[in-house]
This record gives sequence, structure tokens and C-alpha cells, in this order.
Amino acid sequence: MEKSKEKKVDEIHQPRTIPTWVQELVQQLNGTEPCFIMTKNLTKTDLDANQNRLLINTGYVKAHLIPFLSDEEKAAASLLDYERKRKKPVDSGGGVEEQPEGEAAKEEEKKKKAGRKHRGLRVPVYVGANKWKAHVLLASWDSSNGTVLKGGEYSRYLARWSGLNKGDKVELWGFREGEMRRPCFALHRNESS
Repeated sequence: MEKSKEKKVDEIHQPRTIPTWVQELVQQLNGTEPCFIMTKNLTKTDLDANQNRLLINTGYVKAHLIPFLSDEEKAAASLLDYERKRKKPVDSGGGVEEQPEGEAAKEEEKKKKAGRKHRGLRVPVYVGANKWKAHVLLASWDSSNGTVLKGGEYSRYLARWSGLNKGDKVELWGFREGEMRRPCFALHRNESS
């Protein structure tokens, strides 16, 4: 394995300490199951109001986000078949990609339609120790299979008012809120960045 890939794998699985304000938020909302989702240095596009999304890196989706979500939540976010979607189609030898047939094709189309119809799983994201709350959608794009927090109040709260800047190192934490156990997220700026 290349050194850069080894570093990324190590970083993905590195133990994390939950930020104090996130612990307090989880308790305040009668939350459970706080878990680390990802860390990243924010890019220009993560903060661009026209892009209106925060990209969640693939390794973190697989290692932390997928295990955090229920099957119903994964389906709403178009993440139910994440591993299969990430793989490139197999060439059957004749230069034509194999396509699902019969029931598999119908199921595939049904999942795509459901993802487009719902356009993601609606989730709250709390930002920083001031705990600003933005309602966004967690979704996997059909075109690139990228996983994002997007739309809703993203451009106003996260991109403009959060005080976050390009290059800031942030951590995304997940937890379950109250009796309904709905997924929530907290975006924390790592002060050492």
C-alpha cells in the first residue's frame, strides 16, 4: 500500500475524543450513540454558497457513516447499496458493460427513483460551540456517488455564518436524538488547525 493511502487509512480509523460542546449537546437533546463520522480540511467548494454542499470523503462514509445509519436512513440518503454503487461496472468481454436484468433492474430503478424523489435524508446539523442549527439533506449523488450534506439552510448557516474558512480542519460527529432516535450531526472546528 502506498504511504499516502496508509496515512489516510490510519487517519480514518484513528481514535477520537468527542468535543465537550458535542457531549453537552447530545445530553441536552437526550441523545445517544455519539460517534465520529469524519475529519477534513474545508475546501473552497465546501464553503461556496453556489455549491451548497459539504462533501464527505469516501473512506469515512464506508468506515463511519454507513454503520451509523439504519437501513431505512441509508435508503432515504441513497446509501443502501453504497459499496455496490462505488464499484465500476464489469466489462463482459465484448466491450459492453453488464446491466442488471429482470427483478434486479426493476429494484435498481425503484431505488434511483426513491432517491430522486426524496433527494436525501433530512437531518439537523449543529455548528460549533454556539450550536447554530441548520436543516440539510444527507445524500449520495447518482452521478458521482459522492456523499454530501446539502441544500436547505446549508448556504446560509454553514457556508456564510459559521465563521468557517477554507483550510479549517473540521470534524463531523453523529448522534441519535431523543426517543425518536433520529440522526443528527455536529460540525466541530478543530482549534489546532
